[in-house]
Amino acid sequence: MRILFYTGKGGVGKTSVAAATALRCAQRGYRTIVLSTDAAHSLGDSLGVELRAEPIEVAPNLWAQEINALHELESNWGEVSQYMADLLAWQGADTIAQGELSVIPGTEELFSLLQIKRHYDEGRFDVLVVDAAPTGETLRLLSMPDIMRWWISRLFPVARALLKVVRPVARRVTDMPIVNDDVLASAQKAIDALVEVRTILTDQQVTTARIVMNLEKMVIREAQRSLTYLSLFGYAVDAVVVNRILPVEVDGHFASWRSMQQEYAPHVDQMFSPLPILRSPHFPREIVGTELLSTLADRLFGDGDPASFLYQGPMQRIEKADGGYDLILPLPFASEDQVHLAQSADELLISVGWYRHRIALPQTLARLHAEDAYFEDDLLRVAFRRGVA
Repeated sequence: MRILFYTGKGGVGKTSVAAATALRCAQRGYRTIVLSTDAAHSLGDSLGVELRAEPIEVAPNLWAQEINALHELESNWGEVSQYMADLLAWQGADTIAQGELSVIPGTEELFSLLQIKRHYDEGRFDVLVVDAAPTGETLRLLSMPDIMRWWISRLFPVARALLKVVRPVARRVTDMPIVNDDVLASAQKAIDALVEVRTILTDQQVTTARIVMNLEKMVIREAQRSLTYLSLFGYAVDAVVVNRILPVEVDGHFASWRSMQQEYAPHVDQMFSPLPILRSPHFPREIVGTELLSTLADRLFGDGDPASFLYQGPMQRIEKADGGYDLILPLPFASEDQVHLAQSADELLISVGWYRHRIALPQTLARLHAEDAYFEDDLLRVAFRRGVA
């Protein structure tokens, strides 16, 4: 399967670009599915159809899906759903409220990741296009498998052992439902699947992200930060999409916007080089339905194949050096004062701005000490040498 992951600041036209990409893949003969991780659920509006929690065919070779957290919880995580319902009933919530309140904030995004794994495992489709949530939510979503992996290795064993002791005592002093082993097993199954999702999404022979932006200063800066953070978490980016470019013949209010866009346009090529830049115009009407989406795909890809790898650049690697090894990470648009490192046993914690990423170190590096880090162009080089950590 080929997975294309579209992200970008809210309001840049990301959903339309993702839908147009999926449609063009389907037109080229790929069995394609497009799904949304955005709680706004505008994918169906873009396609001009009402989507469901399960994939439906919306055009020849094209299926679409919008994740429904309550449906996923009831269909696939019965033990967890029943426990949440019992707990809410104990608190006095009525039957209708139980269903609504049992969906913990963030689970919709979590289930989106699990749907990616489901489609990858089933192998029904050739191409999966993901219309992701706006950048901040997407970065939290993509960092979720790392957080869950930490829970598996650190807290889950402790929680299981503690519950074995607490459960018999708690049952004698309260009638509150206590989580049982089936609920824990179901939760661990979901966490294990999330860890596998990360493997899929960081496989640069399968998945690439594409950043959608407009020619506006704040949007460009956010696109730069997105590229840094995606690289930090090991996700490959193979293109930048510049959307809604105003035509030459605009006048009045839009003429000043056109002038601003023309000022930023040449800098975008320099900023994001060597990534290819895909461009699409500002359409005079809302892009809804397959006809207009097909026109948008024409402008974006021409005769090209949207499912191809548009760029395959450097990735995380290890190089042998004097007295040890260097871990090399591509971190475009980051600077040394933004990056902070901390090493603990077999993990390296890298912080860039508000985002943190734990890298599980191979034994070759874990027995050494991260003694220095510096930039060579857009590459962060972390020097591991012999010494006391």
